[in-house]
Amino acid sequence: MTRGLAALAAAALLSACATLPLGNDGLSFEQRRDRLQSVPAWQMHGRLAVATGDGAFQGSFNWRQDADALELAVRGPFGNGVLEVNGTPSALTVTARGDTRVLENPEQQLSELLGWWLPVGSLHAWLLGLPDPAFGASTEPGADGTLAKVEQRLWTVAYVSYQLASVPAQGATSVLVPKRIDLEHGELRLRLTIDDWHTGVAAR
Repeated sequence: MTRGLAALAAAALLSACATLPLGNDGLSFEQRRDRLQSVPAWQMHGRLAVATGDGAFQGSFNWRQDADALELAVRGPFGNGVLEVNGTPSALTVTARGDTRVLENPEQQLSELLGWWLPVGSLHAWLLGLPDPAFGASTEPGADGTLAKVEQRLWTVAYVSYQLASVPAQGATSVLVPKRIDLEHGELRLRLTIDDWHTGVAAR
């Protein structure tokens, strides 16, 4: 893809205006943060679009979080495996194009493999609509006690929309979680659309 087409694709990722959440959980930001942080395991799957200064990619993803352990699978538009990441932020196993590597310094080594800076240790919090408490952040409030934007670790994370998800461990309380997330770092643009979010980690 030419740089001009990639720029158009990147602009399209960020062109949608922020939307109001579908429903309201009646929680303040602090209450929602505490509820979500108390969930021991959760899973989300959805679609992603990536645009860089030189190309673009669309596919699907599945993220499973169990305490500090994560499993991420990214697949192409025809279901072909593209990337699998397993482990914790301190030690990850990455499989891409049939090549498996064990990363002892995941943030640095994964960023080198991808070709752009990816603060993998902060993604868990960002996917829940929260800043990573381990690092300083600039935040912009949104509707109903949600966040509209987080600027942290050289990334801008914009929460375009939210959705209600059930958290059975909290008495079947519904909690707002992100539905659409736009992430930006330099020329890199990522758009995540979460089609399903639920607690627990089902067997493969």
